[in-house]
Amino acid sequence: MTDFDDATWAFIENEKLEQTQDYLRRGRPYAGLAPDDLQARWIAAFRDFAADIGDDDDLVLMFDLEAEYRLRDLRLPEELVEAEQEMLDRGMEEWLENDPKSWDEMAESVIDEIADFSCSTAAAPKS
Repeated sequence: MTDFDDATWAFIENEKLEQTQDYLRRGRPYAGLAPDDLQARWIAAFRDFAADIGDDDDLVLMFDLEAEYRLRDLRLPEELVEAEQEMLDRGMEEWLENDPKSWDEMAESVIDEIADFSCSTAAAPKS
């Protein structure tokens, strides 16, 4: 792995941690769901997100349910949304083909976020 791969992995893991903290601050609303209900809601949320990527409410719901999975130390049932993941992948490919300038701006923004995260963690005091 390259240093950038390591930084990207650390950034993504930190994002998951922050999403889980936000979920906990809001009272862990899905803690009472039975495992089957949690799975059904996550699948529905993933499908809604895949159908309308720009809907932030779908994204927050999906992240909240994923936080509940993490808190229960359960694996996401990603195999149950393979078709939707393929649809998302195709949508990303189409975005790149149809609007490369916008794609490049998004990619540059993400790279900047990863770089900022890496710099801030490198500068943080070590315990």
